[in-house]
Amino acid sequence: MNIKKYLGTALACVLLGAVLAGCGGEEKGKTAENKDLPIGVLAHLNASEEQYNEFAKQAEKQYSKPGQFAHKFIYYDNLNAMEMALSAGKIKEMSTYKSVADYLIMRNGEFVISDHGGRVLADAFCCALSAQESELKAQFDQVIDDMKKDGTLKALADTYITGLKDGAEPPAVELPRLDGAGTIKVGVTGDLPPLDLVLPDGKAAGFSTAVLAELSRRVGKNVEIVNIDSAARASALTSGKVDVVFWVAVPADGGFLPGNADTPQGIVVTKPYYEDVIVHVTKK
Repeated sequence: MNIKKYLGTALACVLLGAVLAGCGGEEKGKTAENKDLPIGVLAHLNASEEQYNEFAKQAEKQYSKPGQFAHKFIYYDNLNAMEMALSAGKIKEMSTYKSVADYLIMRNGEFVISDHGGRVLADAFCCALSAQESELKAQFDQVIDDMKKDGTLKALADTYITGLKDGAEPPAVELPRLDGAGTIKVGVTGDLPPLDLVLPDGKAAGFSTAVLAELSRRVGKNVEIVNIDSAARASALTSGKVDVVFWVAVPADGGFLPGNADTPQGIVVTKPYYEDVIVHVTKK
């Protein structure tokens, strides 16, 4: 598969989730002022907010009736800022994933998934690496394949995502320390809990850490966690601040963006390790 095209289509899936799964007839009780508010979305790897909104216009022309939608999207560097904007009434909705929405709703009684009855789209999650790390990417791809075949990924998802009790935090995970092994610096954002979770004390936890611990053991390298905002994923990789970014979202069900629309030069992605559907979260 063309890696450049694969990563480039990530914007299409999230945007179409916003246009198709997150749009439709307006909910009763919503004011005209609320209707005109933008929709929040985490900043993408390469495409600017202006480019994102331009693509929105093109997607609306292709997938909706003229004048049906009047969406404007606004980027946020991290989930916390986007949550605060929604609570303060600065945005109408925020685009995220079902597992993340469930996690947030359990902790904030004013949030609810927006029910628009549109087409449901899904993303797959991968690791991003510098194109120079071809050997490490091949090792990650092999381990991800092995973890799918032996049921490890499913078991970890059951424990750290789908099997969480209401309001419970995922169990803590200790990364292995391998004597004499090299170290991989991995950037995590904490912006997709419980998929990618950073606790208030700054410690990475949840599904991401569990997968990284397994990758560490199977690849035979130590993992050093580096906390970064979603907006800093690409720069963290290209600057050498991290060797791997844990997560990049790519379409699980197709897309139509040009291959280089959201692909920072010199970045490649691994095989996917998890999938989730795109939803919008709004206030009750």
